[in-house]
Amino acid sequence: MGRQQALQQFGDKISLPSLPDVVMRINAMIDDPNVGLQEMGALVAQDPAVTARVLRLANSGYYGLSQQVTNAEQAATVLGARALRNVVMQVSILKRYEHLRNIPDFDLDEVWQHSTLTAQIAQAMAESCYQRTGLAPDDFYACGLLHDVGKVVMLEGLDEEYLECVRHARRTAVAVHVSEEQLLGYTHVDVGALLAQQWQLPDKVAAAIEFHHGPTSEIVANPHVAVIAICDQIAYRAGSSTFETALEKLATLANKLLGLQRAEFDKVVERARSFQPDSFD
Repeated sequence: MGRQQALQQFGDKISLPSLPDVVMRINAMIDDPNVGLQEMGALVAQDPAVTARVLRLANSGYYGLSQQVTNAEQAATVLGARALRNVVMQVSILKRYEHLRNIPDFDLDEVWQHSTLTAQIAQAMAESCYQRTGLAPDDFYACGLLHDVGKVVMLEGLDEEYLECVRHARRTAVAVHVSEEQLLGYTHVDVGALLAQQWQLPDKVAAAIEFHHGPTSEIVANPHVAVIAICDQIAYRAGSSTFETALEKLATLANKLLGLQRAEFDKVVERARSFQPDSFD
């Protein structure tokens, strides 16, 4: 089902959240040539939760700094404007849906951890295939971060009706999006794509969210969709008994659709292997 058909289907049952105010302010700053990273960092510094995550990222091994970053202003100059926006968006979403924690049959932390891992490895993969995708690595981070957010939006709006989709998926050993389609007629990817559209994210971001489970024709035809589809599978299988077997097929697919050489693919996989889940407390 497409985005607009899904919107008609769920009507007023599901409320798409507005873009967090702090993200809108960061976006405005990015578009303003008179505003620099120091000012963006000062804005971030007003929120302790956002500041903590920004500092954690800036001081991670990914950036390889010789000295520790100690404040949000410094961190902003390390991360850059769009990466900073992504962190702010992530923390804002976490806070927005905190009330859905500890619901039986739905593991909110698992959703966030999978989304964060997908975001990180999609960003890493995008660095090696920008010429094919036309989308910046930081935009792929946003794709990964939001690719499953529709699940959380649906849980909030549908409550027990959505939980039954999750239970049905487990009972019948089908993917959650298949169960959603069977029981509701639309899926979390439809909702996620609508959210990306409402937040005025790039069209390619919305498409990558909408089609990361297929159809195959969309994945084959659109490299930006292929990145999220492949990274979603890497993240989903990481740590499972099927991981090594799946990697061979995914490496072949990444080479065919993205021109990604095996050494580049293996760097992405190493990122998945070394991922340290957040507690999201």
